[in-house]
Order: sequence, then C-alpha cells, then structure tokens
Amino acid sequence: MTPPSPSSGASLGNAPPANRRVSPSTNASSQTYLLFVLTCLFVTMTGNFLHHRLLDPHNIHKHSMRQFEMTHLGGHLKSLDEEKKKTATSKLQLQAAVAKDGEEKSLPLQPPVHDLAGLSCSDHGGPSNDLANEMIYWSDIPSDDKFVSPIGANSKRRRYLTFEPDGGGFNNIRMSMETMITMAHAMNRILVMPPSQGMYLLRKDRGKQRVHFSFDDFYHLEQVGYEHVGLNVISMEEFLQTEAMVGNLVNKTTGAVAFPPNNRTNWDGIDPKPLKEYLRDVTVTPLDWAPGSCLVAFPSDDGKEHYDELNEMMKELKTNFPKVQEFIDKPVPVDAQAPERLRETVAGQVKKLCVYDEKMQEAPVVHFMCYHKMRVRFLTHFYAFLFFEDWKQDLWTKRFVRDHLRYSDEIQCAAARVVAAIRDRARSRDPNGNVNGEFDSFHIRRGDFQYKNTRLEADQIYENVKDEIRENTTVFVATDHQGKPFFKNLQDHYDLVFLKDFKHELEGVNTNYFGMIDQLVASRGRVFFGCYHSTFSGFIFRMRGYHAQKDKAEGWENGVLRNSYYYSGANEKLLYQQYYPLRAPYYSREFPTSWRDIDKGIEELSIISK
Repeated sequence: MTPPSPSSGASLGNAPPANRRVSPSTNASSQTYLLFVLTCLFVTMTGNFLHHRLLDPHNIHKHSMRQFEMTHLGGHLKSLDEEKKKTATSKLQLQAAVAKDGEEKSLPLQPPVHDLAGLSCSDHGGPSNDLANEMIYWSDIPSDDKFVSPIGANSKRRRYLTFEPDGGGFNNIRMSMETMITMAHAMNRILVMPPSQGMYLLRKDRGKQRVHFSFDDFYHLEQVGYEHVGLNVISMEEFLQTEAMVGNLVNKTTGAVAFPPNNRTNWDGIDPKPLKEYLRDVTVTPLDWAPGSCLVAFPSDDGKEHYDELNEMMKELKTNFPKVQEFIDKPVPVDAQAPERLRETVAGQVKKLCVYDEKMQEAPVVHFMCYHKMRVRFLTHFYAFLFFEDWKQDLWTKRFVRDHLRYSDEIQCAAARVVAAIRDRARSRDPNGNVNGEFDSFHIRRGDFQYKNTRLEADQIYENVKDEIRENTTVFVATDHQGKPFFKNLQDHYDLVFLKDFKHELEGVNTNYFGMIDQLVASRGRVFFGCYHSTFSGFIFRMRGYHAQKDKAEGWENGVLRNSYYYSGANEKLLYQQYYPLRAPYYSREFPTSWRDIDKGIEELSIISK
C-alpha cells in the first residue's frame, strides 16, 4: 500500500515539536506495573493459543483424520505435485492448490465420498444390498486405475480435449460421451466436460424439478477422474478460468487473443451456442474425423514412426480387403496380433485411418464438434471408432467403460427397487413354479422414431415373440408410448407391467431419470426383446452382454446372448444368437466385441502399470 501522505488525514498536531526534548518518566513503580501487565497478557494469550491449537477436540479430530489419511489412504490421496506430472489442475481432482508469495503449495486431495466398486443403496431409499447386487455387472480392478496411455505420456504441457454433446436423445449423447472420454485418455489430454444444459427429451416437469443436466448427474465422473492416474476431468468453467481468461487461447484465423463471449466462464443452464462458436474458433477441430469413414488408430508407443507402422498395416490390408462374412461366428482372439485384429475391425467398411498427427498432438486444445448441418457428429460406439495396436489397451478401454461409465447409484438403486417389486409380483402369481420371480422384458419404441419398419402393431409383435415368451408370463415393458390400449393384444397373453405401475418405488426421483431406470430394469429380464436401430435398446443389450460374461452364461466365450432378440422382424431377430463383427451403421445395434472376453490380460497390464 502507498503510505499515507500528510494530506491523507495523518495528524501532526499532537507530535512533540522537533526542538523540544521529552523527559523520560522516573516513576519506577509505574514501569514495573506496566511490565507485569504485559507479562500477564502474554501468558494468557499463549495459553489460549496452545489450548485451542493442541487440545481443542475439533483440532484433535482434524489431526486424527489427517493421520488416518496418511496411514491408510496414502496410496490413493493425490497431491498437486503428483497431478502436475499428469498436467492437470482439476476442480474435481484437486481441492487445494494454493499459490502464495510465488511458491506453489500442495495440500492432500480429499477423495470423493462415493465408491465405484460396489453398489450400496442405504442412502438412496433401498433396497437391501442382497437385492441391489443383482444390478452389478461391473468389476473393481485396482491395477486398471494405474494404467496411463503411452501417447503423450512424457509431455510436460497441459493439453485439453473439449467436445459438444450430441444433439439427439440421451443414448446418442451417451455414445458420444463414451467416445470422448476414451479418446481423452488415449491422447493423455485433460477432459473438459460441457456445462450443464437441457437435453433432448429430458425436460419433463420444467419448473417442478431440474431440467438442466451435466454428465455428473448420470455418472460418478468425479470419482472416475479421481481414481484414474491417466485421466483428468475438469469442468468447462475451470478450463475457461485457467486458460481462456488469462489469454492462452487465440483465434486461429486472426491470431489474436480471444476471450469467452462476455467474458463468461460459467455457462451452466445457459444457451451454449455462443460458447460452441467460441471454442470452434480457438481450437483445432478435426472435421475429417468421421465415424464410418475412418478409424482412429493409436500405436503401442509414442512417436511418428509408430503411426507410420499403423498406416503401413492399413496399406497392406487394402491389397486383400477383408469381408464381414469372414468373421461371422469366427471372432479373432482378443489377444491376437494387431494386423489380425485390425483386419476384423475394418472388414468391408472402413478403408483409412484417422491419424493423431503431430499438428493435433501439439495443439493445446482439440475440440470435437456436433453440428448436424455439416454432418459432423459422433454417433458411434467408442469400440467401433478407436483401434489400439496393443490388445491390452484395447481391452482396458472396454473394461473402463464397463466398470466406470455406469449409471449413478441413485439411478441403479431406483431400478433395483423396481426389479425387486416385479420379482415379488411374478413370484406371487406362481409361488411354486416361479420361486425366483423371473420375468421377461420388452423395449418397444414408438414415439418420434424415424425407422418405420420397426413400428409394428401389438399383434405383429406377439407373433414374433410368442415362441420365446411363455403365455401368462409377467413382462416388463419399457416404452415411450403413452397409450395402454395399444398394448391390449399383448395384455391378452401376458401380465404386462410398466414403470409407472411402480411409482411408490420412485418417490423423489427426478422423472428425467426414468429412461435410464427403464433400461436397467429391462436388462434384468430372463428374455428380452428390443427395437432394432434404437440406441436405447442397444445399451440394454450391452448391459446384458456384461452380465452374461460375469455369469459365464451359455455362449459367453463368443459373446453370444441366448435370450436376447429383436422383435421387429426375422432378419434382425436372431442377431445376438451368434457372433457378429462390426458392421455399419454401427449405432443401429451393439456388437459382442464390446463385452467378449474383455477381462483377459489384466495380469499383464498390471505389470505394465506398475
């Protein structure tokens, strides 16, 4: 601060004249008394300080907690120094990064309270753990948390990946999100999550409940970012504060420093269009990375020569390009050499690689757009768009999505309550013959679905499913069709139940979560019939694939799903009864490669991670 000038109010009138001598006091008793008072004050203040600092129970508790963390959580608590090695300063991952007097301080990172490993519903209205365990298809593999992609692993610069959510329904959004997260890990880039915003068909009961969502509302991304050494996740607000507002982003056309529109950093609940346009102007946006036309390939090691090897591999394939029919019921082993696996992946469709070249690697920010007018969107499965030369990294990526990109506990527990209620109903209808309360399930898509060949009437659906679903069976129906009269022909044969029949199990749950709950409940049916072309049905099939692998169900070695079908027609009905390789359009269905034998190689990867 600037010292006060004479005119600032500092009075000189009471100061002794310069030529006047002030005589010292000669009263010894007064001096002794003053010394005594000062001594008493010092002792009192020191005593209070020691008491509150050392003996206060709150501080004792805080000290004990720190000791506990250091003793029992030392391997999990991350400091800023550790995070600097991964080039990320994250609001989700770092709770304290303090700069003082030019010195960077680091404080222990407090772990999020959520545990991804299991499923506990005690804080979410039940059910019991025994009933909730039925929903678990994921695994807890500690060594997987330590795996770091070899691409850019030695870079000391902070690099980011930003993206725009898909403009379609939630499962299209989910597919795009899975691709972005797995790409961010593969590229060793800090993942910047979009701000919360409205999503198509997730705006029910506006004014009565929340209708703007971030991905954290559906998944435990805070814990995902915390657990994984090779993945850093931050919010858009933090990214803009850290990079944009300090002048680190420049317009790629003019070269001038560019700040966010109106210098805004918090875009939660606000029209994201101006933000999207800004990000497109200040980032590298690879418009030629189009699912279906190219495959993003990552080598097993960093360096241009390794990318050249992948291109040579692709060039070799073109001399005798493979066909899909070669791999039907003949999957390539998941641990096969890269040329064999690449051959199956591109069979009959993709004929070039998307290369994460030096320009993209050097870019501070890579941004992936969703702009329908330009036909730019990532409506694809992550496993159909990304290829890894190292089979262990390929399987790690598939396990990561299975084990960590699963719906939140609140959503899982709500579904578990409904499943338990349906089993009780089915059991009560046949106490002797159905002691396990087995039920079957449908996903019947009607609504705004553009694929007219799937819009069958109820009597047609019955004809297509009657051989697999027994008469009088309890059947859960996940559907976007609101009129029950449509289902009369099915109700004549089955005990149909819908999610709205179990409102008492869903009290307090945001109704915009009901679609995810529908998926989870339908995934537990003994027999399931889904709708072809529907990404909603697709995810149900994938979850059933995860369960089949976990349970070692019949046909699991080839990724076959014995009791999973499409109701739309004979051409699609039996697609999951045999192994099918990837085939465009990828979004129309899920493929066994996403769940088949993906737990292989954990031990080998564990050694690499160490």
